[in-house]
Amino acid sequence: MRVTTADLWSPAPGRVLRWDVTASGAGQPAALSLNQRNHLAVAQAGEASVWLAAAFDVDGPIDVTALERAFQGLVARHSSLQIGVVADVHAADGSGLAARRYHPGDLRWLVREVAATTDEATTRETMAAALSEGCRPIGYAAFAPMAISRRDRSTVVLGMDHLHCDAFSTTVVVDELSSLYHAFRSGDHHPALADSGCFVGSIARDAEEPVRVWHDDERLREWHAFAREQDFTLPTFPLALGVGPGERVAQASFVGPLVDAAVTEALSAVARTTGASTYAVVLAALASAIRDLGGPERLATLAPVQTRTGEGARGSIGWYTTTVPITVAADTSRTGLAAAGEAVRRGVRLGAVPLDQVMATLPEPLRPTRRDVFMVSWIDYRHLPGATEAVARNAHHISAATLADDVQLWISRTEAGLAVRVRHPDTETAHEVVGMLLGVWRARLQTVAAELVVTGLD
Repeated sequence: MRVTTADLWSPAPGRVLRWDVTASGAGQPAALSLNQRNHLAVAQAGEASVWLAAAFDVDGPIDVTALERAFQGLVARHSSLQIGVVADVHAADGSGLAARRYHPGDLRWLVREVAATTDEATTRETMAAALSEGCRPIGYAAFAPMAISRRDRSTVVLGMDHLHCDAFSTTVVVDELSSLYHAFRSGDHHPALADSGCFVGSIARDAEEPVRVWHDDERLREWHAFAREQDFTLPTFPLALGVGPGERVAQASFVGPLVDAAVTEALSAVARTTGASTYAVVLAALASAIRDLGGPERLATLAPVQTRTGEGARGSIGWYTTTVPITVAADTSRTGLAAAGEAVRRGVRLGAVPLDQVMATLPEPLRPTRRDVFMVSWIDYRHLPGATEAVARNAHHISAATLADDVQLWISRTEAGLAVRVRHPDTETAHEVVGMLLGVWRARLQTVAAELVVTGLD
């Protein structure tokens, strides 16, 4: 799976197709998660759509009938894609919005040709505009089924507002949609797929039987301690970015490799010998690189962690993540890596504490200093659905490009090694700082892999 952004994606030209999906009837009331409610509040404030798209290639021109059936089959299997948000002045939470779940049989699908493009830039702009229009979170559908049809090899795309999905979900989309399309194209009307969990059902269960954490729970105390250490603000990237307080500018993006497969395997060996995860080693190296550029001795960040539990959740599309705090020292010695490993484990454990309880029990409310939050995400795609076919399918995870006032990093591991996607403000200062950081970070990772393995720790 190649992780990229809408401004860096390079789709070849062709006939751009889009399906408009509408729902009849009022639908059934549905519950929303805290993530979804917060996301909608941001959308109501006028923020641009934050969408994710799953894309993959198929041989020959698009078989429109087979692909439409595949899209319909995917929506029928995954409850998160059946959810729409509508205006409701009687909403219990005072938001003026309510969720409805629509039966797949009540959906109307209409395909149309958006454009016939002749160059890569126009194709990229056409796709980004259509995905931004089709993935608005309020209304149904907040997803956009699309394709780029060509004579030799075509591209299938499903864009989804974040309301519907997380990064893990894009791998499920590629795997299932590809299987369904090829089955229907070959005349197999009953393709066999693995069981999938019900995201909407899991949210409803959480609402009916919420997790309660006692006020003296150690995990809650750790959350509070982190907030106090941050002076009750959320973490920010500790180096200058060239944006003033309250200022936001266009997002700039970088996508590229960190280290190759051999170095990554060496880093994993180092991680095992120090009781850390590979992510912890990479995070400690990042902290050291930032320190070398004038940053602090300890790096505080937030990280998304998976909440997929129970039968079928691995094959389910939905927003199955929460956010946890992690602080690591700028120390890549053996002792430092062991400490980073423990810091990551503590952070993951905090994912079991509902964020609404964290916020409600803080002695002071968190004060935002920027609109974005400094986050460092990690996904090992080698273990996710469709991993073995990802390269052959030319599988992509594409994210919208919007505005930015902070740095966010997505680290992905594949058979090729480690890659990173960076989102940062499009300023001269940020470009210079991020460029220097990537160079120092790569060098630090290579040094850790070489020095610690050579000393016999492997």
